[in-house]
Amino acid sequence: MKKKTIRKIVSVASVVSLGIFLMPWTVFATEPGYFDNPQKSYQLFEKEIYQKNEKPQYVFLKVSVPVYNDFNGSKEIAKAPKYSGAIVVSQAGAYFQMIYERKNGQGIGWIKKQDYTEHAAFYNGAEKQLLADGTYFMENENDDEDCMEVRLKFLGNQQYEIKELAKKFGQTKSRWQLIREYDHFYLKEVKTGRYLKQKYKTIKLDTKNETLSNRFDLPKSEAMSKKFQWKFTRMKNKNVNPYRNFLQYDPAWARKNYGNVKEYSGKIAAAGCGVVAITNAVYALNGQFADPMLFADLAVRENYRIIGSGTDSGIFKAAAKQYGSAYDFYYEGSTDSLVKVREELRRGCVAISHVPGHYVTVADYNEKTKKYLVLDSHPIASRPTSPFGNWFLAEKLHYGGLASSEYYIFSAQKDRNFLENVSSLIFQKDCLNFIFWMTQGK
Repeated sequence: MKKKTIRKIVSVASVVSLGIFLMPWTVFATEPGYFDNPQKSYQLFEKEIYQKNEKPQYVFLKVSVPVYNDFNGSKEIAKAPKYSGAIVVSQAGAYFQMIYERKNGQGIGWIKKQDYTEHAAFYNGAEKQLLADGTYFMENENDDEDCMEVRLKFLGNQQYEIKELAKKFGQTKSRWQLIREYDHFYLKEVKTGRYLKQKYKTIKLDTKNETLSNRFDLPKSEAMSKKFQWKFTRMKNKNVNPYRNFLQYDPAWARKNYGNVKEYSGKIAAAGCGVVAITNAVYALNGQFADPMLFADLAVRENYRIIGSGTDSGIFKAAAKQYGSAYDFYYEGSTDSLVKVREELRRGCVAISHVPGHYVTVADYNEKTKKYLVLDSHPIASRPTSPFGNWFLAEKLHYGGLASSEYYIFSAQKDRNFLENVSSLIFQKDCLNFIFWMTQGK
């Protein structure tokens, strides 16, 4: 929400079989997109999966590994590429069955347990959401005086339920796809393929356009007019229940170069802890997914990328300066005091901690357990952290692998308290109706 909107509202009111073979006729994306649904890969090979009752595990392969036709290793049929993603779906004897990337699609086969143990790293295979579930203020770019409080619920396949919009169109249910264009979104109604538009204080569905795709950086030209552009501001609390830990070796960006280095040490998987920590911090703050490559490219351009080491801490202030207004995060400064960090967490901030040779995100503090939520983009036993986030007592953050030399603080949009006060006054009402009602003195 734009600051002038907030000021106006505040002035008035004071968010399978045993033998498994490749299927060469099957084509699937060789490099998963940021928002591909991994469940589609599972469904594609469901008839060939040996044990369907096992929970899939999503892994990143650090090296190329041989793939065999069965769980006896009878014949090598392919090699799963290094720096690629795979879904482990079954196990038998000394082998794991997995869906893996191929040059012209995906295949299914078996790898040795030893290769799995030595060369695979876990990542969260859940779909990424452009916006996390929660309550938001939604406003049109063409008329920032008109806004409404909406609740987003992710349904999978990049579709959302927004009951407030369904109600406006006299529906019980509707599905919406969100397409991000830098600092705003387009909303596509899935059933009709039309986009949400506001004109003359009226919301309606209009033109079809099938060419829109997500753009995280500032585009040279906008895809559609401001009447179709919408902004979302998270209303209540941080996005930490449930939380999400993005990892450096997520296949969506793990193999991408971080600077002009061809070796593995130059990939995001190996050197991107600083930039992925920002992605974790922003998502925990306000539920917005920010592409880590935004921050990686910025670090390279502005010389915060340190070849052979990682990322200079100056990236945190620079990232907020460059992208803070688009993604609603602000740099508040740094501290070496965990007590100060705890105070900042309590008031809705997050912190990025510089631990030995690495950066992690400290996203929340639990008053009852006295534990801190740590999101580590490259977990290792010596910290010790897991791919899915950890709650630690203060002692863990003072000593060993999580001992911090400095914390860098991010806050969410500064007027959130005002927004929450306004939200309580307009409970389930359109902001426009509320403002009109107040200004008319009725």
